[in-house]
Amino acid sequence: MADQFDAIVIGSGLGGLTAGALYARARKRVLLLERNAGFGGAASTYRHGAMTVEASLHETANPELTLDQKGAVFEALDLYDEIELAPVPEFYEVRCPILGDPFILPHGFDAIEIALKSRFPHQEKNIERFLRQVRRTLKALDYLGGGHSALWRLAHSVELPLEMWAVMRDIRSSLSDVLERYFGDDEAIKIALAANLAYFTDDPDEFWWLAYAVAQGGYLQGGGVYIKGGSDQLSGRLVEIIKEEGGEAKSQCEAYEIELDADGGSKGVRYHSEIDEEKLAAEAPVIFANAAPPVVAAMLPERARESFIEPHRGRPLSISLLAATFGLNRPPSELGIRCYSTMLVPEWVHTLSDYKKSAELLAEAPGDRLPVLAVVDYDQIDSGLRGEGLYPVSVVCVDRVSNWENLDAETYDVRKDAWMTAFVQRLEEEWPGFAAAVDESTVSTARSMRDYLNTPGGAIYGFAMRPPRSGPVGMPRQVETAIEGLWLASAFGGGGGFTGSIGCGAAAARAALKVEAG
Repeated sequence: MADQFDAIVIGSGLGGLTAGALYARARKRVLLLERNAGFGGAASTYRHGAMTVEASLHETANPELTLDQKGAVFEALDLYDEIELAPVPEFYEVRCPILGDPFILPHGFDAIEIALKSRFPHQEKNIERFLRQVRRTLKALDYLGGGHSALWRLAHSVELPLEMWAVMRDIRSSLSDVLERYFGDDEAIKIALAANLAYFTDDPDEFWWLAYAVAQGGYLQGGGVYIKGGSDQLSGRLVEIIKEEGGEAKSQCEAYEIELDADGGSKGVRYHSEIDEEKLAAEAPVIFANAAPPVVAAMLPERARESFIEPHRGRPLSISLLAATFGLNRPPSELGIRCYSTMLVPEWVHTLSDYKKSAELLAEAPGDRLPVLAVVDYDQIDSGLRGEGLYPVSVVCVDRVSNWENLDAETYDVRKDAWMTAFVQRLEEEWPGFAAAVDESTVSTARSMRDYLNTPGGAIYGFAMRPPRSGPVGMPRQVETAIEGLWLASAFGGGGGFTGSIGCGAAAARAALKVEAG
């Protein structure tokens, strides 16, 4: 006999957890299935020796911003009362030879304008124009996104033509297109404005301007925050909400089959419990799939796979990342690290487009060139990670599964160790004493991401956010599927990252509730 639920969530990443928690709060009984031992997917922390390792989160845009998709979810689930957000004081510091002295990009458009004009006085007018374009784009997308009363829309109707022109002008533009229009061949200011590009992509020539305006613009406008205690504080609370509303959450339970009814709609899920060593079944008219489309398709009956996968066929995957964490026995600030986030751009990078050469470096043992690195010192804020342990410092760069495939275990480990050594040497050059302060270290490659998150190619942001070349345009959101009752609640349903995944989960829950309401 199959257990009966109102909804089943396959996978416990933030998309699935958000969909499950919102559905549960609508007085629905939800079953959450997670194949790993812990919930949260990338939104988790773990212990390695004496240090606490944050699996993915460095910072996320402030959810209190109107445009940020997390805000409505935090409000609906009362998360502001349960989750403490630690503000990040500035966006990032850039250390790059073509910039000269290190440059700090602050939060807030006014402060950003002052900082940029001080460093690049010859670009004063272009700086004003560029930031105006970002602000207009954010406002137009906010307007189009809904969530405002008719009175608010009426009050802002005079401004709307200008804001909409900002969006339409660059609807098919790449980040490189827009930066070149404003700054020409001045690569220094481009890198200053997009030094953290590796968090989103490795190719500004193929990165959609609107994706940059939303993701980067959110930080520029309202700053970033870190979830105090680690991202598992958020994922853990979402699991608790499902349980509090009468649902169940099962770890080490891997879904392997989605059952359909006689009409081809969702009927239930079959799954394997590693704990009980049993094959079990559950039935529900609604299924939220927190997984990549190819993974979901493999669970469907063969007759339904083609129609399900067709909308996603041929779409390129996002980048993956290599993430290393070093546990220091002394505060990183004593070594000279002065910002929460520092972007180390190597001397071989002469243009922003050179970023696309970073990922391929990891296909070999370290040589003369190192990739662009993002360094995060959690001790610069009240992160809640250190406790009585070591001071964690995270180092991240773009990676691809192809760099690590077909390597035997010994070769894989040797190359990982070599890159860890190269990173320590690089940070030692920047902050003398770093190497001696390292007591613990660990690293996850794109291959690790693929295996743990079960995502094709280790893609952590779902599909790549490329400029649309034809057809309808707009921020992609594709939670609907060809299967009635089956909803995509993952980064592959729209924009990736914490904000995008939560937004997709919320969209899936709203869509399912709307269908039920008729």
